[in-house]
Amino acid sequence: MKRHCLLSHVSMVCVMVGGAALSAPALAAPAGEASAVEADKEAAIIGDIVVTARRRAESIQQVPVAVSAVSSEMIERSHLADTTQLAQFAPNVVLNNIEAGTPGGGAFSIRGVSYQDVEKTFDPTVLVMVDGVVRGSGTGQTMSLLDVERVEVLRGPQGTLFGKNAVGGLINITRKAPQTGRIFGTVRATVGNYETNNFEGYLNIGTDQFAVKLTAARLDHDGYFRNRTLGTREGGRTEEDYGVSLLWQPSPSFSAKLSYDRKNINGSPAPTLNISDGAAPGAAGDTLCSVYGQCAAAPGKTQDGSPFVTLGNRPGELHYDEDFVVGEANWDFAKDLRLTYLFGYLKSKDYLAFDSDGSPISFFSINRNGTYEQKSHEVRLSYSGKVVNWQGGLYFWDSKSQDTQFYETFGNFADAFAGGSKSFSVYGEGDVRLGKFVATGGLRYIEEKKSIFKAALNANGSRKDDDVIWRVGLRYEANRDLMAYLTASTGFRSGGFSARATSLSVLQAGQGPEHLQNYEAGIKSTWFDGRLRLNLAAFHMIYKDMQIESNIPCASCGSGGQETAVLNVGKATIDGVELEMRAQITPNWGLTGNLGLLDARYNSFFTDLLGTGTPADFSDLPLRRAPDVTWAVQSTYDIPLPSGNLSAHVAYNWTSDYAGTINDHPGTHVGSFGLLNASLTYDHGDHLSFSVFGNNLTNEGAFSHTYAVAPTPQGGSLWKFANPRTPRTFGASVVFRFGDQ
Repeated sequence: MKRHCLLSHVSMVCVMVGGAALSAPALAAPAGEASAVEADKEAAIIGDIVVTARRRAESIQQVPVAVSAVSSEMIERSHLADTTQLAQFAPNVVLNNIEAGTPGGGAFSIRGVSYQDVEKTFDPTVLVMVDGVVRGSGTGQTMSLLDVERVEVLRGPQGTLFGKNAVGGLINITRKAPQTGRIFGTVRATVGNYETNNFEGYLNIGTDQFAVKLTAARLDHDGYFRNRTLGTREGGRTEEDYGVSLLWQPSPSFSAKLSYDRKNINGSPAPTLNISDGAAPGAAGDTLCSVYGQCAAAPGKTQDGSPFVTLGNRPGELHYDEDFVVGEANWDFAKDLRLTYLFGYLKSKDYLAFDSDGSPISFFSINRNGTYEQKSHEVRLSYSGKVVNWQGGLYFWDSKSQDTQFYETFGNFADAFAGGSKSFSVYGEGDVRLGKFVATGGLRYIEEKKSIFKAALNANGSRKDDDVIWRVGLRYEANRDLMAYLTASTGFRSGGFSARATSLSVLQAGQGPEHLQNYEAGIKSTWFDGRLRLNLAAFHMIYKDMQIESNIPCASCGSGGQETAVLNVGKATIDGVELEMRAQITPNWGLTGNLGLLDARYNSFFTDLLGTGTPADFSDLPLRRAPDVTWAVQSTYDIPLPSGNLSAHVAYNWTSDYAGTINDHPGTHVGSFGLLNASLTYDHGDHLSFSVFGNNLTNEGAFSHTYAVAPTPQGGSLWKFANPRTPRTFGASVVFRFGDQ
């Protein structure tokens, strides 16, 4: 017979397995035994997780928003290479990298609301925010996670509080801030396969009122992918980062912070892989295959047959420079009232050269130069009372971009275009507590102006869009361990222009704004005296006026020519369920996981999608980057040792198959895939750590991006290409922490 005991605050209750149960109250245990059990119980309780999902610090269990939080410890234990690997920590999320046109391009999708364009004239549907400043371009969204305090993945529209509207969701990255009164630092060195050599260093020097934090990093690795035609490797790069962050806090009621970060990346992009085939009937196969004989090993496969090998005859080249400035001041000028000013500035310059067809013949290569600059100002007033909480403010945005492209193809030609965006908004959101109920309401008025100039047409385009978006909600806090909420919110993504338009009419017509309505119900709960957390959300979204790329006939492009027009031609319904779990099974064993179920479908999709000259109904197509199922589990087990602690971490995440292109073109569908990661870390006291790790241990070769150029109704195209995922990587790292950590 086995006996298991649960300790309450005043007595011990023992359950006899295989026998009768002994009910409380029971005789008190001896003091030594009770204190030991109490210590085990405290060690097994899941700590509170504080997030800023609503621009103020709150427990994640009390936030009426679907949000996943990733701590700095989890980032370090998981050895995350960049933002795309955050997908394993949130359900219904696909975070892919595309470098077929821009360095570090993000093809990010949350709940089936996706974005993948490389042009800086388009606003992403999923925003990335760093220290409160939105990054307004998809360029550079795939970034290294250096010096990060936490990451929050917010799902669903977040526009009432977060700057330029986030239709699909937000990835909120908060870096470690300088700290007064302390001197400490961290040095980390990592080596691995593919000649990986990484070095990171952080130093904080703080007095009573001032603090400065210095950061420096150099990340270097050889190419992950083999070029069999050139006998070289591709995808290698060297990244150098350094920064300084200053904090002045003359009193508890006022603080000002200013940070500057410089990033420089040199190397080559992830290669394009030729996946052209002749599977379309007759002579309608992909031209690169049916006419030039450069064919994939099989439909949906690469020309070489390996997802990690390219046959391109043009070596890739990548350069990216970025300057990033954030200024923030907070003044608590009265009881419960805070005035905040936030300034953001980002300037980047990039160059990318790549073989677009990925075949051993000279078919289509591209050279791109780009610049991007953004400035934002935000003034926010917030009130934190026991019954009422609110915040409101003004937001100003100004950005501009320039791109020059040179195409090496049948007849070499060049193009250049410039875009601009100005935005103003006024917003407010607040809570009112009515006993155990809390009501939420929020509004934002947005006004955006967009402009474009295209050199090939010697023409301009401009437009102005405005809208009011809102959020209403009600939550019920049954007790400290159970909260349920209902919320309805809207999202807005302003109109713009297609830089790839080749006719004056298409350029100047542009596209109008798109809108999203989100209805969501959720439960956040804690069980077994803090050992288990289960959070459940169900949502229904109506996505209207969707901005969708359409390949329409181009009269000026010659016989059979097409041009890309972005048109408001789609309406979709997206339903889903999300479950997140965090369990402390024993004081030494923690388990987290998530499950996302998605049903994304078009209600209407009527356009000339394939350049036939006649619009047709495409509503039976699946939404791009909207897998039906995603799930993940992470296990961390700690083994106390006499001189430290040994921690084993294993993580697996799985994504079902999904459409990689807007028309789910034959040969471009992305198959289901699973990624297995693991690490083993030994902490020798508080100052020294050693780790060995591996990512994508099964060497999963699923594509991160697929594309069909000028697709035809018969299932052919000019050519199809794909971008590969990073293959198996492994390595070891050592971390030394010093000072007052």
